[in-house]
Amino acid sequence: MTNKAVIGLQWGDEGKGKIVDYLSEKFDLVTRYQGGNNAGHTVIVEDTTYKLNLIPSGVIRGKVCFLGQGIVLDPEHFLNEYKKICEKIIDPKIFLSSNIPLILNYHKQLDGINESILSGENKIGTTAKGIGPAYQDKVGRKSIKLYDLNNHSLLKEKLLTIKKFYDPILSTFNKKIINIEENLQLLNNFYNEIKKLIVDNNLIKKNFHNKKILFEGAQGALLDLDHGSYPFVTSSNTISSNILIGSGLQVNYETIGIFKAYATRVGNGPFPSELFDDTGDYIADKGVEFGTVTKRKRRCGWLDLVSLKYSCEINGVKELCITKVDVLNDLDKIKICKSYQGKYHHEINFNDSFYLDNCKLDSSDFDSFPGWGEIEGIKKYDSFPENLKNYISYIEEYLNIPISIVSLGPERNQTILR
Repeated sequence: MTNKAVIGLQWGDEGKGKIVDYLSEKFDLVTRYQGGNNAGHTVIVEDTTYKLNLIPSGVIRGKVCFLGQGIVLDPEHFLNEYKKICEKIIDPKIFLSSNIPLILNYHKQLDGINESILSGENKIGTTAKGIGPAYQDKVGRKSIKLYDLNNHSLLKEKLLTIKKFYDPILSTFNKKIINIEENLQLLNNFYNEIKKLIVDNNLIKKNFHNKKILFEGAQGALLDLDHGSYPFVTSSNTISSNILIGSGLQVNYETIGIFKAYATRVGNGPFPSELFDDTGDYIADKGVEFGTVTKRKRRCGWLDLVSLKYSCEINGVKELCITKVDVLNDLDKIKICKSYQGKYHHEINFNDSFYLDNCKLDSSDFDSFPGWGEIEGIKKYDSFPENLKNYISYIEEYLNIPISIVSLGPERNQTILR
């Protein structure tokens, strides 16, 4: 079996955590390669619910999990998440790249400042977790990394430099300036708790050479810093080409693209197929569309095949997984967006006139499908209602990529392989 990468094809929240958990049974290592604790995975196994923000969901099956250098890590959050996992799973196999940059309190303050400067529809809708400023420090060569934590004098020197840089900004916005001793104490305590988990990338490469690796992405392709709906994006590269950089593992892989049977988005930014009526509210309620991290209600709309095709192309998707099909069970009519103002786009420019003109679509941009009714308890694809099979076939033909996994609900056993 080849290595696989599970990539969200929309604006995140596609159900990647459940699918990674489902697939990880056949893999040796599950690796997270980007993002921070601004992403959330919820996995339900029998009567137990797991909520994860940083740790790959392969941990639930007892798999070895590796957080690569492409992520940014909040020490306090990670420690809390790790301890909660240890309460449910005996001796979880979790390792952290020594090259991971850290998120500290001043990053969260700077995140709030950045968002406060913007107004109205210009607000990004950040989670204010400090992810963006932490990535800025990485690019600006000011990061404190895990490998710094065992060198007290170097760590203090770095913090003093950071203090000189950020204290004037924090003071201007009436925020607490950086306390060197407080940060040193926090980092020292954190290091003592997790130092056994820190490894060099070479150790992972050596131990998992010729083993099967599953890569887990956070957020979705349309939130990619370079290829998404900029500036309403996340602060990392979410698409599959970042896997080798963010994980530090130079291996081949194939991409499984995941998407919902409809579309959702949190925060501001373009959303061509968004619904502003009772149907949108129904989907939000039935699908429990509230952010795992933010608790904000997600904007809901019909499945958008134009953006989905774009995502498939930039991720090199070989097979597809459709999730939350059950959410649409009770609708009499279901629509799919097939074009933007009558045009089929092979590449999306998120700053072209269409997006700047509020993404106005008309009825000719959609195809309609009859509902398929209740599907609870179905165990085989052949048992699907014909209307659902037709819906899936339409998507496959449009994208020219097979849908190999269908998710009918939140639990592990509500997953159909074709």
